Amino acid sequence: MCLALTARMRDLRLLLALALTGCVGGDIFGGGGVNDGGLHPRPLHGDASTVPATITACGDTDPGCMTLGVGPGATPPSMFPLQSDPQPSAGESDNGVDRDANGYLYLATSKASFDFLWIANYADWNIGTVSKLDSKQVKETARYFTVTCFSNPTGGRAACDGKNGCCTRDDNADYQFRKSNNGMSSGTHQAVQQHDNHPSRTAVDFNGDMWVANRAFGGQSSVSKIANDPWDCVERNGAPGLQTSHDTNGDGVIDTDCNQNGTPDDLADVKSRPCTNGMEQEFYGFDDECVLFTTNTNSSGMIGRPLALASNSKKVGPADAWAGTYNDGKFFKIDGVTGMTVAEAQLTGKSPYGAAIDAQGILWAPEVVGSNLYYFDTNNPSNSGQARASTVAHDSYGITLDRDQNLWMGGYPSGNASRYTPDRSGGFATLGKGYWTVIKNPGGSHGTMDVGRGIAADSRSQNSYFVWMGRHPNWVIQIPASTIPPPNGADVSIDGTGFNAIAVAGSAPAGVGVDVDQNLWAIASGDSVATRLKVDAAGTVSPPDITSGTKYNGCPVGDRCYLKFKNNPDPTPYTYSDFTGFGLRNFTNPKGVYSWIQKGCGQAETHWVKVNFDADVPASTTLTVRARVGATAVPDASWSAWSPDVTMSPEDLTKLMPDPSPYMQVEFDMSSMDRQTTPRLKGFTIVYKCGQKIG
Repeated sequence: MCLALTARMRDLRLLLALALTGCVGGDIFGGGGVNDGGLHPRPLHGDASTVPATITACGDTDPGCMTLGVGPGATPPSMFPLQSDPQPSAGESDNGVDRDANGYLYLATSKASFDFLWIANYADWNIGTVSKLDSKQVKETARYFTVTCFSNPTGGRAACDGKNGCCTRDDNADYQFRKSNNGMSSGTHQAVQQHDNHPSRTAVDFNGDMWVANRAFGGQSSVSKIANDPWDCVERNGAPGLQTSHDTNGDGVIDTDCNQNGTPDDLADVKSRPCTNGMEQEFYGFDDECVLFTTNTNSSGMIGRPLALASNSKKVGPADAWAGTYNDGKFFKIDGVTGMTVAEAQLTGKSPYGAAIDAQGILWAPEVVGSNLYYFDTNNPSNSGQARASTVAHDSYGITLDRDQNLWMGGYPSGNASRYTPDRSGGFATLGKGYWTVIKNPGGSHGTMDVGRGIAADSRSQNSYFVWMGRHPNWVIQIPASTIPPPNGADVSIDGTGFNAIAVAGSAPAGVGVDVDQNLWAIASGDSVATRLKVDAAGTVSPPDITSGTKYNGCPVGDRCYLKFKNNPDPTPYTYSDFTGFGLRNFTNPKGVYSWIQKGCGQAETHWVKVNFDADVPASTTLTVRARVGATAVPDASWSAWSPDVTMSPEDLTKLMPDPSPYMQVEFDMSSMDRQTTPRLKGFTIVYKCGQKIG
């Protein structure tokens, strides 16, 4: 019979003897099975123990009852390990959580850097690029083509023959084939369109990675994903080392033709046509290894416009993309890891121009110029609807969410802004019965063509936020959104002529975005210029200097950043979606995941009992727990299904099958309806029994 271990039993020889008899699982120093999936036993994160033999933590007198604590609030207490630690645990994974001053886990922006803007340039080299701008240093740090020829292991610059060459990761033809053939692929791929992609919408996910939608007028629309962190790029173009765009000379502008031969630089230029300034080249064209994959959307000629991101349905990992096509109102869900199309939805109408996904997973898409606002449930794409017609005239262009889950749209061609407040009282069934608020002539008239374009919301304090709208010819309008009353059973019209209007550089500011510091950016297609508006905590704007400096000196000291370079054609930025990721992280239900794989008793059978956990879960937040068991150190298809989510401690493990099982995984999922409040996980204690010796 095994002995009951207590915290006072530290004698190495005794522990070793117990381990050899199968009484102690995992690590002889940590007792009860160190995390790491059993792959690398080492002293880590707590000790095995039992309560006195009369009544154990298992609720009985079985001396084989074991406990392992993780976190300051566990028994015994320890520190939560994270993947960002110098020596991360192999069996632990996390996304969107961090430790607070007490060591508790809370919902936080992931470790990815969100200091960047991702700006689509539709005319660059008649192909299309995305510029990556540092929002703190006001510099362009990288530029990429918006498609890649290296989506697949057999990819490359050669023409796509259906399997090899410049082929897409996935396409609509194969997706439809898989739907009709029990998931079996046709084994072929479409070609990547390498010209006239006309990118416009970009979106930034929870990891800081970027998605871009290619409109491809008259051609094949697509989406591509670009890695934010070079560690996530893929070595695949045949040249040693990582080839990716970066600002080698530090001038704040990416030179896409450093040898001045009239063609964009690529891998062939590294040796055969070096830069005239003697520096390392800054642009690698189709050979850039940080453009992860390209997936074609819909059939040819449908025009890829709206793009929005939603939390991954698997709870862990990058966000999934919903990419829509303008001509038919269809949306396609692209898996954030694989790049494969996994679902589709059909709006009740056509001509969607932009998209935003709210905290409940509802995707909202307005049509351009007209007044229709469509929506569908990304968790159940067959559910679709249309918002009721407004009694106050309005029109649409860009779209954004605010933190109260209202939808805001810039007005084209009126120049007005409009807010739609869904009726959420009856779930999906009543969403279309909400009310409209129209802001007439915001900021007043400033010349001809006072049209409204891109729009974005900030979240400055607990009681205050603003909505910002780009307006022709060169203005950004500051709308005090949190002071505008909620609807009271009727549509309303508000005079906005007295709202603050700030002049920005260039003309036609289609793109408006909020950066990580809640400063405001305006992206003007006319003159290819980005302007930063510094905004303090109270919402006071410091007007930028838009008169001094020359347009070809990159990003001078101040707030302007010209995107073009004197030897390159005008890239013409055309971006008005969530090109900073602020909306996704703050208004599309922020989420975090903490996962732990525990090895059991080693040479003895392991019977999993429960997971006790201690957490603070304020109103407007959630914390759920689920678990599963398996026979392999790394979960695979042989593992059990996840248990149902629970919100109250403990998580019962006794119903998980098979029993016994040598490994168990527990996962904590955290979410918040606002950025001001977060649940906090103080700790959890795994309780299990070591039974008969195996073999």
